[in-house]
Amino acid sequence: MPRALFVAVCTLLAACRTTDPAPTDASPADAALSFVFADADPLALPTATASAAPLVPESRLAAYARAAPRALKSIGHTSVVFRVDFADGSRAAYKPESKRGHKRYRGEVAAFRLAKLLGLPNVPAAGVRVFPRAALRTAASANAKALSLFDDEVVDRGGRVYGSLVPWIDKLEFEPVESPTERTRWEKELQNGADVPADRRALDAQLSTLVVFDALTGNWDRWSGANVGIDRATGTLLFVDNDAAFFDPIPPAFKPQMALLHRVDRFSRSLVARLRAIDALELADAFGDEEPGSPLLPARVVAACEERRKQILTVVDGKIGQLGDAAVLFFP
Repeated sequence: MPRALFVAVCTLLAACRTTDPAPTDASPADAALSFVFADADPLALPTATASAAPLVPESRLAAYARAAPRALKSIGHTSVVFRVDFADGSRAAYKPESKRGHKRYRGEVAAFRLAKLLGLPNVPAAGVRVFPRAALRTAASANAKALSLFDDEVVDRGGRVYGSLVPWIDKLEFEPVESPTERTRWEKELQNGADVPADRRALDAQLSTLVVFDALTGNWDRWSGANVGIDRATGTLLFVDNDAAFFDPIPPAFKPQMALLHRVDRFSRSLVARLRAIDALELADAFGDEEPGSPLLPARVVAACEERRKQILTVVDGKIGQLGDAAVLFFP
């Protein structure tokens, strides 16, 4: 099927859908259309989105497609999140569709796919994993808290549980960029004319990218605590916990994020160039399916993301007009 026709069909399906789709079985060829961990089917990783964040080697991803859950532990605070230990010894964070969180898990997957489109290594790998409910509940049964949460919250779609699976990052550390002192410092360094020490330049460049990324995804919950990790070995910031992205509609709590974007004067030249190069069709193509024939995001959510892309470029171009190209496109 031609790419443009495929995207148009996905868009039409998303616009017309009013209820959750019935689970379907897919062939390996169909699975290649999107990055999906599906219990019943082999995992076929698409070339465009197969790369993982620095701490999660690409070679580890395929094993999560069929790994059998052995134990669940609740690790969420306000959201429903489980640590899943698998029979093969691997581990992952799993955010299922829940009564409390509805389909917020899709934000994790969509954020990862968008990051890959933009060439950003900062978003940990995330895929849709579908488990038989019975198998997942059995894994939770040894932990009273996990079992209670599972029974109270997890949504059952015809005996299947949908959610986002993020391979576990051992000893994940967090960068204190949310503390009042640190936030004041880096916000100042992202403004025109401020001095940026050489040892802070790489970090500030990634924080500028984070501001743009959250504005693009509509993430309203970045600065609520412990949502910015770091890979100390490479100095790469990790944009974790993206389940507040791509809401429909975007809540009023998102307004401070856009205000932050307007306060930033310094951006990544390569990121801005990539934002200029993509379009609505490319966005829809990148977000892909939750499972074959079922777009991950509704058409109106993709359209809202495209509108935010244009708004970001309007902000950047306005600053270039005032301050000059070199001052605004300050980072590589």
